[in-house]
Formats: sequence, structure tokens, C-alpha cells
Amino acid sequence: MSIYHRINCFFLFSFLGYLLECAVLSYENKRPVFNRGFGHGPFCIIYGFGSVGATMLLSPFIDSPVRLYFASMVMATFMELVTAYMMIKLFGSFWWDYSRKPFNYKGIICLESSIAWGFLGIFYFRFLNGFVNQAAGMIPDNFQRITGMFFLIFYATDFVYTMRMQLRADCEEDESSLVGRLKVY
Repeated sequence: MSIYHRINCFFLFSFLGYLLECAVLSYENKRPVFNRGFGHGPFCIIYGFGSVGATMLLSPFIDSPVRLYFASMVMATFMELVTAYMMIKLFGSFWWDYSRKPFNYKGIICLESSIAWGFLGIFYFRFLNGFVNQAAGMIPDNFQRITGMFFLIFYATDFVYTMRMQLRADCEEDESSLVGRLKVY
């Protein structure tokens, strides 16, 4: 399996995660939700990283559905917690809110989502991983590199643009909050 095949799988998982997030939030909010990624493209890369982490860390549990379920639950919940803390550190907030759900911790993680992560881990190993690898394998070898590089460049550009916009908005917010406190003599 080439590095470009893996990159294409990463972005396919990120796209499927984006679709999952949009579907779940559309259902919960009873209205369509389309903007679930960090940037402007249709990717939630935490799902790409989750697929890499699951393959690396959870493969020893694939023969035991119960152990796989709990290991998936713990790994994904931990990833959600770490991601939220990174976002708080970078931006002062995170992009989801579980505060209205029972058994939540600071709105960052909750029991309902942790339970779902366990089932998603089983689904990942029983169906999704093979499906995504097969789909990425349908990209002709001579286009694997082109599509992989396209996804990397697209996401990197989108990420840098979004970071700049977010930092600019934070700076403007900080400046506007200072206006009321300035003393003019």
C-alpha cells in the first residue's frame, strides 16, 4: 500500500466523518447542517486521524467485539477530549457542545457520544475500513499520487486560510474589547 493510497484513505475517512457529523447534527437540530469541518472543505480530519489511530492501536482487539467496543470508546473519547483542549488553547473555544446532554464533562465529552464511538469502532473494522481501502484502490495507480497531493494541498491551503481568518477575527475582537477601556485625555 503506497503512501498516496493511505493519504487518499485518510481524506475519504475525513469526508465520511464530515457527512456523519452533518447528518447527526441535522437530525438533532431538525434543520440541515453543512459546515462541520474546521475549514471550508468537506473534511473533519479528526476522523482521518481516528482511522489511523484505530488501525494502529485497536487492531489487536478485532477478534473480541466487546474489547474492541470498549477500546474504541476510550480511544475516540480521548481524541475528542484532546482535540477540544487543543482548540480551546488555539481559539478559546471548541466546535461542539455536549453541555445539554446527560453525563457530560464541560460540554466536551459525554456518555452518549462515547457509547456511539464504541459502535463506530466495531463498524470501522467490520465494514468501513475495507470499503474505504477498496474505494481508494479504485483510483488508478497513476492518479493515486495526483489525488493524494491534491487533497494535501487543498486541505493545507484551506487550513492556513481558516487559521488566518480565525486569528484575524480574534484580534479584531480583542481590539474592539479594548475600545471601551481606553482612557482618552
